Parts: sequence; structure tokens; C-alpha cells
Amino acid sequence: MKSKLYFSIQMEYFNFEDLVGDLKNLNEEQKYWMVRTMGGAYYGEFIRGNYIAVGYNNISLGDLQHLPETDNAAKEVLKAMFHHRYPDIRNSGYPVAQILRFARDIRQGDVVIIPSSGASHVAIGIIDGNMYEENTPIIDDEHHCDFKKRRHIKWRYFGRRATLPPALQLMFTSRHILSDVSNYASYIDSVIHDCYVKEDVMNLVLKIRTQKEVSLDDFCDLKAVSLLIDDFCQNYNISSEAPLNMKVQMESPGWLRLSTKGIGKLLLFGLFTTILTGGGVKFNKKDGLDIYTNGIGGIINDYLDRKADRELVRAAARAMDSLQIKTPEDMQPIIEILNAKNEGRRNY
Repeated sequence: MKSKLYFSIQMEYFNFEDLVGDLKNLNEEQKYWMVRTMGGAYYGEFIRGNYIAVGYNNISLGDLQHLPETDNAAKEVLKAMFHHRYPDIRNSGYPVAQILRFARDIRQGDVVIIPSSGASHVAIGIIDGNMYEENTPIIDDEHHCDFKKRRHIKWRYFGRRATLPPALQLMFTSRHILSDVSNYASYIDSVIHDCYVKEDVMNLVLKIRTQKEVSLDDFCDLKAVSLLIDDFCQNYNISSEAPLNMKVQMESPGWLRLSTKGIGKLLLFGLFTTILTGGGVKFNKKDGLDIYTNGIGGIINDYLDRKADRELVRAAARAMDSLQIKTPEDMQPIIEILNAKNEGRRNY
């Protein structure tokens, strides 16, 4: 991914091409898994303990580590072992397949989704480390899971299932203990990240939080942000190698994803959105437009305050306010990197 969008304004130098390596790059090979929680019984425990687990404790971690390397041979050996240790379970094929998937297919960095009772709530996290065995699980009034084969998780998202994009609702129809849901990857990524690069494409996700109906006027006011960026570039003689085509994906009730192979203008869109939703501009219906200086300040803030078309600024701020767009959290590290690069440049 390359962008020739760079400029020097008021002694501040921004070379977005230098930022490519600093952006959050998602692993193209990572997979996505839904892990059931025994009808929700282990949902809270998995979250509090930062892990997921699979049962059949008579099959140990050591047993799994000494299986043949090839999947077919491993499956046959594990089936024989399973028949011996669980003679009352006639159909061993299903649990054997689930155990092998948990042990071999899930890898560090993969994404995990767990549902609560009735799948009314969900948690999404990232696999953090190899499978381990909890030899003495704690069982008391708060701990009920005695499954020993576990994987550490870093949880990234908790919320009601109803707030997820509609396309993700179909994911919950699977009743398997462990399901590969990688076909939903793009939707899941947009839930747990808001600025990232994957497969050489940069994505910026705007999370719309309003519970009210979105009017066409409010939604169309978002166009003002793009117009402000074009004018900003023209004001400061910022050139880019080519116009950027953005793919917009709107999923009610709240995910608007912008995607492009060029990072320049989309990063500017993220920076403008950060100011408009946080420390830059806030539209107050009673008092009008308020300009703040405690955000990233500087160039963009000064442009919005002094040079930008007032109606466009009002329209952009009104859209952010009425749609209750959340400040993209992943933009903050980018802002800090820009500041650090410029601080180093000034010191040099």
C-alpha cells in the first residue's frame, strides 16, 4: 500500500507513506471461531478468567501433543483413545473432530466469539498464546467450568447481539461447540477495530450510536467531511497520486465502513472525524458551533476555525452530532505517532 500524500505546513511535516508500517495491520491468515459456552453457563466465567475451554478431560494435553502429525492419522488414533476412555459415547467422530480443531486449527492471533445464554450478548476476543492445561480448575460458587484444555483470550468487545450488523446474526445459527465463522471476517473486523489495514486495503469504521431514526439529510451531511478534506488539500497545495475511490458499507444500526487502497485521504478523513467528534468541533443546537483547542489542535483545527466554509463545517459537525458517531479509538495512536515524528524532526 502506497500513498504520495505528504505535505509540510507551519513547520509540521506529514508523510503518510511513512505511516504504513505503523498502522494496525491485521493478519490475512487469521481465522474466526465461534465457541459455545454450554448454553451460556460458562459465558461470564470465560470473560472473567480470560480464556475459552473444551471438555473431555480424560483426553489430556499430553495425549494431543503425541498424536501423529497428519490429520487423518491423528483422528484415527484419537478415536481409539476416545472409545477406550469414554465407552458410553457411541458417536466419537463429533467430539474427536471438535477436540482436534481446538488443539490444532485455532492459532494465536485468531479471533474468538462467544455467546451468552440465548445468544443475547456476545464477547469477541483474540487468542493469546498456545493451548494449555489447567490441572486443578477452581470449582466454587463463582467458578463452574471444570474443562482443563484452555486458551488465553484478550477480550476486545462486549455487547448485545442485537447491536451487531445484521449480516452477523446468521452466524449464531450454528449449534456446533466450535464453528469456523471466517466467512464473516469483514463484519467482525469492523466491530473490534475502527482503523486498520488488511489485504493491502485500509479501512476506517465509523460507529453510529444514535438510537433514533437516521434522516436522509443527516446521513448526507457526512459528505461535508469529504468536501472539507478536498478544500483543505487545495488550500495547502497537498497533492496525491490519484483520486481515492472509497467503498462504503452501511450496516444498520451503526457501522459505516470506508475502504480504499490509498491511505492518504482516508487518514485525513479519520483525523477530521476525530476532531469533529472529540477535541475539535462540536455542534450545539442552542449555541451553534463551538471550536475547541484541546484535541489534536494545530493545522486542521486552525483550518476549520479560520479558513473552511462555515456551512460545510456546520453540516459536518451536525452529522457527527445527530448520528452520534464515536471517535475512532484507533486514530489516537496514529495521532501520537505523527506528533512523535514531528517532535523528533524539530529536535533534529
